[in-house]
Amino acid sequence: MIYDNRLIKEINSELAERRKAAESRAEYYADILTKNADYTAAEKNYNTAKFNLSKARFNGDDTAERKAASDMKAASETMKAIRKKLGVTDEMLIPDYHCKICNDTGITRSGKRCRCFEKLACEITLEELGIAKKPLPLLSESAIKENNLDRYYAKFSGYCKKFGEIRKNVVISGSVGTGKSHLAACIANELIANNYNVVFVSACELDTIFIKYHTAPVYDKAFYLSLLCGCDLLVIDDLGAEPIFKNVTLEYLLLILSERLTKNMPYIITTNLSQEQLLDRYGDRILSRLNDKKHGVNIEIKGEDLRRKK
Repeated sequence: MIYDNRLIKEINSELAERRKAAESRAEYYADILTKNADYTAAEKNYNTAKFNLSKARFNGDDTAERKAASDMKAASETMKAIRKKLGVTDEMLIPDYHCKICNDTGITRSGKRCRCFEKLACEITLEELGIAKKPLPLLSESAIKENNLDRYYAKFSGYCKKFGEIRKNVVISGSVGTGKSHLAACIANELIANNYNVVFVSACELDTIFIKYHTAPVYDKAFYLSLLCGCDLLVIDDLGAEPIFKNVTLEYLLLILSERLTKNMPYIITTNLSQEQLLDRYGDRILSRLNDKKHGVNIEIKGEDLRRKK
């Protein structure tokens, strides 16, 4: 994704807040222990014994080594008992960073930008466009079964597990209320949980981005294009529900689908429209890309409207 200085500043600010929150929590619990006289005394004994152990090993004094090891163990047990009494676990003393890869710095050990940096860039950009972050359901067997989609659980669970190796486009069609959006949202959430950068937008929200792209200065256009073409997975929900803006909707939808196909960057699309309706609405070129069997699969979900059954 393309970043400007303002966006980088916002991302770094958010990452700094995440680090501060994680480290403040750990410091809070560490402070509880520090204020406990018995704990600090036991900790001092532990450190003294640890020093004596190293010294004994260096001098080859087996007797002193055994005593130091025994003192260390006793001090450690005392510290453990006090932590338990105070309700402070070992995990509470370690900062629980939002991103375990970069510890909320945005930079990996190899010096590259972390995936969390890219995800934040997308989240901030979408928010600025008025596209709210969506609560996405879990990809669990029970949740899928509740929506009468259990026959698809194994297929899409495998899709998520092999996403880094086999990146297929998926077009999910069917009548209203058959669970298409729920299934796509489950997949998106599973991949997000596995640290992939996923952009989940409705077709109407996608139109909003297209209009922004259409009216943006030439030097800003690449930014919006990278938002839709640079993410690991683009999910377009309810294709066909959006208004068709002249010289915008069809042209840029074709551009996005073509760019992602070229870069082998997959997308998932849900739609209530039949093949004939898709052809009438979007034309041959877009339908051809939606039906590209080399890079994707088409799934039709049949059944009753689940909303009415509930």
